[in-house]
Amino acid sequence: MKASAAVLLVWASCVSASAMAGPDKPGGAAVIRTVDVTLPNGSLTFPPGVGSNLANAQCVICHSAGMVTRQPPLSFQEWKAEVAKMRAVYGAPLAVDEVDQIARYLTAINGKP
Repeated sequence: MKASAAVLLVWASCVSASAMAGPDKPGGAAVIRTVDVTLPNGSLTFPPGVGSNLANAQCVICHSAGMVTRQPPLSFQEWKAEVAKMRAVYGAPLAVDEVDQIARYLTAINGKP
């Protein structure tokens, strides 16, 4: 979890630094500071099954497995739309072909009958 937090902090620092850079600073230069943060380890992973490794590697970057598994049961098409939204809108680092894989897995563990 420490690595994920570090990546988010670097990104946030870059965004903040870009927002603060301006004509009042020489050359628009910004000072970037790093912060070391250790987050508590999550004890939950996705339930075993075909696709759980992908879900554990990609989905828990941003949220817990429990947050996903507590969602109402969705159909494959609904899960696919949710996963596609995570990729397109929120920048989840998923390849296009991984959207269907994760949607099939989420349907298997929390899908409509």
